[in-house]
Amino acid sequence: MAGDINRVTIVGRLTRDPELRHLPSGTAVLQLGVAVNGRQKDEAGNWIDKPNFFDVKVFGNQADTLNMHLSKGRRIGVDGRLDWSSWEAQDGSKRSKVEIVAQSVQFLDSRGDTAGGEGERQFVPAAATAGNEDFGGGSSDDDIPF
Repeated sequence: MAGDINRVTIVGRLTRDPELRHLPSGTAVLQLGVAVNGRQKDEAGNWIDKPNFFDVKVFGNQADTLNMHLSKGRRIGVDGRLDWSSWEAQDGSKRSKVEIVAQSVQFLDSRGDTAGGEGERQFVPAAATAGNEDFGGGSSDDDIPF
């Protein structure tokens, strides 16, 4: 039997400024809150927005880089996997949550535009382009032959 698949892609807006922390090993961990609006009909048959909120974690060098560029309201795309964790709260009750562990994050608006702009920038982790010189960094729009 083939392996299981655990992959998720969302596009939404940051609900708060990112929080950068470090593990005891020194690895950077960036925590993000992302709101993704869906549409559904209400009791009267009118379409309304239904927000969904997701916690996202980004690890390593990507976390440090994103922390410098992201802020509340920015529109981003996240590709990653779901991760479930459980723990016992201080009151003795069991708690659990599912969050997204990002593998890549894309900027979908310009830095100063938090209301849905036309500019689009993409962050691609360095590991994703290693060995792919044909697609590599350093190129500009002037390098495109069409």
